[in-house]
Amino acid sequence: MKVLIIGGTGLISRGIVKALHGRGADITVFNRGKTEDRLGAVRRLRGDRDDTAAFEKLVADHGPWDVVIDMICFNVQQAESDVRALDGRCGHFLFCSTVCTYGNTQTILPTTELTPQRPHSSYGRDKLAGEQIFLRAHEAGKFPVTIIRPSHTYGPGGPVINNLGWEHSFVDRLRQGLPVIVSGDGHGLWQSCYHEDVGRGFAHAAGNRHCFGEAYNATADEVATWDEYTRRTAAALGAPAPRIVHIPTDLLVALQHERLQPLEEIFRYHGVYSSEKLKRDVPEFRQKTPYEEGVKRTVEWLDARHKIVPAKEDDFVDRIIAEWEKLSGGFTPAVVK
Repeated sequence: MKVLIIGGTGLISRGIVKALHGRGADITVFNRGKTEDRLGAVRRLRGDRDDTAAFEKLVADHGPWDVVIDMICFNVQQAESDVRALDGRCGHFLFCSTVCTYGNTQTILPTTELTPQRPHSSYGRDKLAGEQIFLRAHEAGKFPVTIIRPSHTYGPGGPVINNLGWEHSFVDRLRQGLPVIVSGDGHGLWQSCYHEDVGRGFAHAAGNRHCFGEAYNATADEVATWDEYTRRTAAALGAPAPRIVHIPTDLLVALQHERLQPLEEIFRYHGVYSSEKLKRDVPEFRQKTPYEEGVKRTVEWLDARHKIVPAKEDDFVDRIIAEWEKLSGGFTPAVVK
């Protein structure tokens, strides 16, 4: 199976490459060559996909392809460029979309692929526009298309997130037993799936005729509240029970709007999606990596590269807690049991 991955060095891409190696695939990746590459035995094409003429010629010249997986298509222009480059030269096209195409105000939990898509972020709107372009290409007979929508994916090469977003001092705060913030009452629901598990879904959907013309969520089975997520992260690190401070979400966003954009757009809402359809059509897709094990591997990678920011170098959380204490009359964070 001759496979082209557009992108190839991100979290999910590395999981895809590992699983495709297990299938004996002949793998080529196209990217700019600016991200750390730990892919092993793959062919590499270098270029900028936004140089559409050069990109389309390179992809066409090295084809035809049995499978093409686009991990870095983020707008209409890139989607249209894919269609031009691959028309008649691709046996199966997989597009990495996102659950953000549904919008974040979930009224049905878990969200399935039948849920109407009403994105409210520019990211979600652009991904949905890409989906529509590719599905039209499928209907026109240009090439078979499959849409896969991951949610939060983590693993070595990425951060350990928290309810506020991508705070790089979060791990050190947990290790030191310093207070951490969880918005609202801490009962918001979340899923996090290890990158190799998500990658396996893509790799085994590749060339699978059951997947032609279909869209799938690719998320974890486990659902946790943000309080539970924080406790489990601390336990995975061997850190003390976390000192969680609950602060109203609207107040947090008002205090630090620019830095808390991830909270405002994503983490303040439930994020619960069903992947039963993908498990039905791609039996190899399963959540095999327990969250605690995935976090250990991720933090080992961060530690080895000195990417964890010491809490003393980032007083962002402490400043918010201080503001909250003033407003709430001297709140003292309690240890969550």
